[in-house]
Amino acid sequence: MTSHPTRRRLLGQVVAAAGGTLLAGQTGRAFAASQPASLPPIGQTINLSLNAFGATLAVNLPPPLPTLNFIGSMRVKVLAGGTDFVRLQTLHLTMAAHHPLFGTVTLRLPDLDVGPLSILKIGPGGITANWNQSMEATFERSGDTEGPFVYETLDPAKWVAHLTHYPPPPQQTNPNGSPTGGALFQLQAPIRLGTVSPTGKKTPYAQLQGMNVNQGQLPGPA
Repeated sequence: MTSHPTRRRLLGQVVAAAGGTLLAGQTGRAFAASQPASLPPIGQTINLSLNAFGATLAVNLPPPLPTLNFIGSMRVKVLAGGTDFVRLQTLHLTMAAHHPLFGTVTLRLPDLDVGPLSILKIGPGGITANWNQSMEATFERSGDTEGPFVYETLDPAKWVAHLTHYPPPPQQTNPNGSPTGGALFQLQAPIRLGTVSPTGKKTPYAQLQGMNVNQGQLPGPA
């Protein structure tokens, strides 16, 4: 089966340059002022809005495959890392979407999150954010069969973003629900959802494909 194509739009940020001031008796000179990228302080707690508009749900259905529009929020805590990076621990995560066949589809932080922490690494071009996330997925129903049906990510989901600063700017939405502002985190591989037996055997059920997530800072305690 082939994935249904989705449209993405990311509004880039414009970095303003500050010009010099013309002083009497002197030749005017322009100076470009730039703000170097910096990592957030250790111990800071950051609230974020999340919007994944147009994710494809790859299941055993004829095309076109279902698409889901996830909206939610996340709270992370900045932990110590090294001289040029910090770690991010997810304290809370909830995203929800609705589809006629599956009802409400909810992604949340699992009770026991043993996946790798996320990383913010600073470099010459700014900050590279590697968001690693284990999740639990709950489907309200499957067609005419009532649930809930609960699955988990068989491997941690992985997103990458290249930022000028962190946390990203606040997020807004277009009239159709698609995000503007914020920062786009691009999915690195399809998210496999399924079950894991007590012996560790993984049984896949579905995949979330093309689930790029737009993050934006929300007001909240630092």
